[in-house]
Amino acid sequence: MLTRLIHRRGPVIPSLQKLQCLSLLHRTFSLWSMKKDPVLESALSRNRRWIVNNHIKNIILRYPNQEIPIASLQKKFKTLDLKGKALNWLHKYLSCFDVTFTGNEHRCHLSKHMMSLVEEEESVRESQENAFICRLAKLLMMSVNKRINVLKINELKRNLGFPDDYVIRIVAKYPNLFRVVNEGGRRSSMEIELVH
Repeated sequence: MLTRLIHRRGPVIPSLQKLQCLSLLHRTFSLWSMKKDPVLESALSRNRRWIVNNHIKNIILRYPNQEIPIASLQKKFKTLDLKGKALNWLHKYLSCFDVTFTGNEHRCHLSKHMMSLVEEEESVRESQENAFICRLAKLLMMSVNKRINVLKINELKRNLGFPDDYVIRIVAKYPNLFRVVNEGGRRSSMEIELVH
């Protein structure tokens, strides 16, 4: 079939060139059809599910009384790249989420086991807060004017061990040490400055 396409589209290609073209196409297509490693695919799939569950946990924690109507959660499912019903997803992970039916709607909150993990996570964050403050202060001391752009710190926050919400959790909590400066008025020009 490929040789018919080659003949139809242009002048007749000599047989040596035709063979070279076919071998090039064969090599190109063989790279695309590499066999997937089932163990790796399984691990990636499990990891993705727990990442989604962590996002759902964070959504629930932001709601009043840490309880969300399933209809509201269903609307957020599109942002989590999920298809299907939220209720079905939550029923798969009973160790993480409790679903109750109150009034005329289903509501979801974190299970007791998950709440204990959230409390443990929070206590670890609080115990590490002094280390975060120290690291951020040292980083700002190394800069020329004791200021660094927030976008630049965001690039390093994983390496420094900062939480995702370090601007709110650390910077805003310690105004005697840190200050947010935004002279340009844009989000990209926001900087953190060491006050001392």
